[in-house]
Amino acid sequence: MNTNLKTKKKLFGCLLLAAFILAPVLGANAQNEDDEFGVWTTLEASKKINKKLKLDFEAELRTIEGVDDIDRVSVGAGASYKLAKWLKASAGYIFIYSHSLDSKSIKDVLDEENGLCNYNIDHAYWTERHRLHVSLTGEYKIGRVEFSLRERLQYTRTNSATTDETKYRWEYTDIIEGIGEYTSVTEPELKEAKENTTLRSRLSAKWDIRNCKVTPFASVELYTRIDDWKGCDKMRYRIGASYKINKDNEISLFYLYQDANDDDEPKGHAIGIGYSIDL
Repeated sequence: MNTNLKTKKKLFGCLLLAAFILAPVLGANAQNEDDEFGVWTTLEASKKINKKLKLDFEAELRTIEGVDDIDRVSVGAGASYKLAKWLKASAGYIFIYSHSLDSKSIKDVLDEENGLCNYNIDHAYWTERHRLHVSLTGEYKIGRVEFSLRERLQYTRTNSATTDETKYRWEYTDIIEGIGEYTSVTEPELKEAKENTTLRSRLSAKWDIRNCKVTPFASVELYTRIDDWKGCDKMRYRIGASYKINKDNEISLFYLYQDANDDDEPKGHAIGIGYSIDL
């Protein structure tokens, strides 16, 4: 290997390391009060049945508020089939166990100047989700950069769950002097089952660097509710790199940001690490 190539690799490695160090710092500075930060960890395994058919398995753990709380745990399985050299179809199922944190909803503002209000607190609870998905992915290579477009249609059913709701109400003992106190009552509340169908359109690119085990990648993904059409619901941006440990094992690091809240994930930033193995 010549000196110039070694120098380029070292330079690229330094730039990549700097990007991963700076991304969460810049993201934290840019986030507003509604943004969350979490860590996503994934484990993937695949088994090639023949040249066209492959089975996939995955498990994932996500945190929220840094690493203070678990956001969700999921496991899934699926299969993909190559329709052509540049096109593949896939389908799968994911079971998601999702954790909702305490949430506050203001009912009435009694005295805005003094911050008095009537409000409810929904306490933390877990829900089960069942997700089915089908996808078509097309790939096209320009030089050493491979672009792919994935169109995924997913159906998600969230089971009903019961949690405790505490209602806080301000009661004046002396309206003229503005003296009073909060009273509260806690009672069970049923979270009804929900269903949604979403189209996820993801454009991604990865750079195959010659004689290098590190592969940078980036993607942007649009989420559109099909059953309740209001245009694009949210966008997800991701940048990272994977490292080929050997022929069958790979590790990846990434940073992502998504710009809207929904039932699936909160708005905000995340750092992720993934490990994949070919069986």
